[in-house]
Amino acid sequence: MGQTKEPILSTISKIVRLMCVLAAIYFVVRCIDAGSQDDDIVIKETPVVIESIKPIGELYAYTAITEDFAIDNVEKIGFFSRNYYKAVQTLRMQVSYIIDLDSVDYLPQQGTDTVLVRLPRPRYVQSGQGGNFLCEIEADDYDAAKAIGIVEQKIKSKYDTPDNRAKALAHAKEVLTTFVLQCGLIPKFEEK
Repeated sequence: MGQTKEPILSTISKIVRLMCVLAAIYFVVRCIDAGSQDDDIVIKETPVVIESIKPIGELYAYTAITEDFAIDNVEKIGFFSRNYYKAVQTLRMQVSYIIDLDSVDYLPQQGTDTVLVRLPRPRYVQSGQGGNFLCEIEADDYDAAKAIGIVEQKIKSKYDTPDNRAKALAHAKEVLTTFVLQCGLIPKFEEK
């Protein structure tokens, strides 16, 4: 009886080995086939619905570097005399109009390819780029803040004008028109 079990075990062992070889061949063929299918992938175009496209940050719609000055009289009182001298405060400024892009509203018009773009007012900003103080006498105690304020006000009155605001808005509209057209829409502008 012991001899009849050996041929059965030998046969089962051969069948198990054959199945392992067939399984290995199957998995190798399957891996090779899966690797070659990447070239056969078909991407179908599906309609895209744009829910929201919105640039963020700030748009410098107008920027200029300018320099202006203020002249002030400085009084020096000596022991027996009183003298007046001139002090000159120059100031170099960058002046800009900035549109906050986070505050721009894009309102799609139903049934059309038009989008209503609502722009906020441009914000006027000026920032110091340096300056010089010149005086005919030593004036260590001279407070230049008043002269600086005068120069800043002169620069603001020169550049913060309705004409420059209109130029800034026109530039912002050009930039945002390009953006909206790239999205496949037609812009219509309105100020907030």
